[in-house]
Amino acid sequence: MEKKTGFILMLMFSACIATAQRQTENYEYNRNGDEAMKDLDFTLAQAFYESGVSSSCDPYSIKQLTAIWQIDTSMRMLMNTVMERCLSCLVNNATQLSDTSSMNLLVMYYTEGIGTEPNKATADLWVQRLEEIRNPYPNPYQSPFPNHAGQSGNKPEREKVKMQFFTGYAATFEAPFGLTAGGVGRRVGWYLRFRSNLSFQDYSEVCDGIGNIAGGLNNALPKPLEVKRSNTLIGTGGIVIKAAPSFHISAGAGYCNRAVLYKFEKIGLVEANPQGTFWAKYNGETSFEGVALDLDGTLRIGKTCYGSLGCSMLNFKYLSANAGFGVFF
Repeated sequence: MEKKTGFILMLMFSACIATAQRQTENYEYNRNGDEAMKDLDFTLAQAFYESGVSSSCDPYSIKQLTAIWQIDTSMRMLMNTVMERCLSCLVNNATQLSDTSSMNLLVMYYTEGIGTEPNKATADLWVQRLEEIRNPYPNPYQSPFPNHAGQSGNKPEREKVKMQFFTGYAATFEAPFGLTAGGVGRRVGWYLRFRSNLSFQDYSEVCDGIGNIAGGLNNALPKPLEVKRSNTLIGTGGIVIKAAPSFHISAGAGYCNRAVLYKFEKIGLVEANPQGTFWAKYNGETSFEGVALDLDGTLRIGKTCYGSLGCSMLNFKYLSANAGFGVFF
């Protein structure tokens, strides 16, 4: 019995030491962060407080990071990731522990768009939850128990997220002029994209790689003029995935058509005199018609602008880099 009691006391003593050590560590990174704040070194302060958020969702660290976000707006781009982590910690503390301090910060986060997009509906839900905790029975005749057995009372409705639409310029190496349009909801969206090189040259003949005209010319020979042109058209559409509040991934498929054209002069066989010029489509691999596939990443810059980079595969053979920029509205 004495051995068992001693073992239990040893376990309790070890747990107390571990707790005290953890609290000392927590105090250390917060203390170092506070020292950096006094020196107005917000970058160093962020690094210390971020340790507290990453290791234990430390409430004081979250509070200080929120203060840095509000004081130094130039750091917001670099703080997006850690503020998303702060938001996750606040939601967990508010949901699991009913922590009112976390709820107050959540109202600010969703109102001002910290770590997420501004969402008035969600901010109002947390304001309502705070009121319920502070005044659980506003009606003196309201019962604290459910009206029916097994009924847990009213649950807050799932927040409604309004779809945000976007449009902008889109280009690829093959087709440098284009337009993208689409929309993004809570997690998923869509897009449509059209690109071209704005060349719509007509042609009357078809040629091979050495300048032979299919079917030949009546009483004339073709003379290459070393003038080349291509007509390119790409149309795609697909899905947009909201991987993070400021980063979207899009993938889609569609149609592509590329016609490589060469200009020729027609020379008469009898008098060997020029009889005009014509365009012929090159009937080879560089002229194609088939499937186009897109894969792009889009980064939101602020609340309205975005930039995108990616690639397209044309006819399952040719890769072409994509780029674009535009606005959300």
